[in-house]
Amino acid sequence: MNLERKHVRLAALALVASTALVTAGCAGGSASQPNESKPEGEIHVAVYGDAAATAEEAAAERFNETSDVKVVIDKLPGDDTYATSVRTSLGTDNAPDIFMTWGAADLTQLIDAGAVLPLDDYIEEDPELKDAFIPSVFDEQVIDGATYGIPMRGVAPTFLFYNEQVLADAGLEPAQTWDDLLTQSATLSGAGVIPIALAGADKWPTQMWFQYAFAREIGNDAVAEGLAGDAEVWESDGSRAALDNLQGLLDAGAFGTTFDSVGYSNQGTTALLSQGKAAYELMGTWNYATLEGADPDFVAQNLGWVPFPSLDGGSGQSGEIAGNLSNFYNVSADTRYPDVAVEFLKELYSPEFVADQIGLGNLPPTVDAGDAIAADETLDENTKTYLTFVVDLVAAAPTFQLSWDRVVPTEQKEALTDAVAGYFNGSLDADAWIAQMQSITAAD
Repeated sequence: MNLERKHVRLAALALVASTALVTAGCAGGSASQPNESKPEGEIHVAVYGDAAATAEEAAAERFNETSDVKVVIDKLPGDDTYATSVRTSLGTDNAPDIFMTWGAADLTQLIDAGAVLPLDDYIEEDPELKDAFIPSVFDEQVIDGATYGIPMRGVAPTFLFYNEQVLADAGLEPAQTWDDLLTQSATLSGAGVIPIALAGADKWPTQMWFQYAFAREIGNDAVAEGLAGDAEVWESDGSRAALDNLQGLLDAGAFGTTFDSVGYSNQGTTALLSQGKAAYELMGTWNYATLEGADPDFVAQNLGWVPFPSLDGGSGQSGEIAGNLSNFYNVSADTRYPDVAVEFLKELYSPEFVADQIGLGNLPPTVDAGDAIAADETLDENTKTYLTFVVDLVAAAPTFQLSWDRVVPTEQKEALTDAVAGYFNGSLDADAWIAQMQSITAAD
């Protein structure tokens, strides 16, 4: 399960703050010393207030059984307002001691402002704070050689889900190559089936196709350079080849004719796949739980999954993946109880926390996740097979590119998803799309 980090990705998080704003916020307390004005005998952890928060609440309960300083879980709305709430509180007496982020790009601004506690001294004292986690995930928040975050919640790569009965009826096996997708699109369309369900109305599912088209054609290393501001990446021959490949799928009718009006949040693609109206869907790990909630019989009897197909002649490494690496916990630099805050982070690799994550359908970012899944007697065999597939997919991946809209600054996220949607619906041609990406990713 051990992985080696093969490249340095520029990734992102939704927490966006200018250095000036954070520095100003830190005026209420030292960014390098404990803030004695914060609540006595407590550390506050700001979490997404969704179903997954139950695992963090259980971890706090366990921790509080033996700690004099108590952990308080503050559940914030699980949407884009989370980042704003945390950002505006950093440096004040009301700031969380521990908060969630997604990646590295804008975290650098907080680090430069002295708002985030480096964790290397604590890792030296307890190497498990690093060694317990998948290296390719952990390294996401190692910035300029220093560690600022510990992975938590689930690893969520994207891959192809498929309807086994639909493929069988058409005499097809799951696609292994990009050419398979093209040829199967003609066969499936002829059988009256949408080859690939796409929630184009939500735009971010369309982005997933760009992520893999570019990973296969130019590789994740080059993609990372483009997202970091290298304009030449987007106008390269490989970039244009990736766009041509996507256009080939569009021209083949791979996504049907109404994908722009189909959504994921309203379970539009869920219905298409589970009801046999579509053969494939490119989606993240969470899709299993979504499909199971909508149609458990379909999941048990006819749902299949396969890594994203390879591309003959592409420059990408075999097995490169894309998706969401993990959430991370960061510690505020001016927490009143830094030792206690870091001690709580050790819960993130405890057997109890790992088991709770698996129970929620998440793949924990720990190196022993595979063993924990195999030993979990509460899982049905189908779910265990599925989670084992995800473990193996991540373990074999030479690189793991964070979703593009998590890489660019938050203020550019909408422009990025508009660009990928525009190329698919024909409102942007290749030249216009390239110009858009160069503008969106332009280095400051």
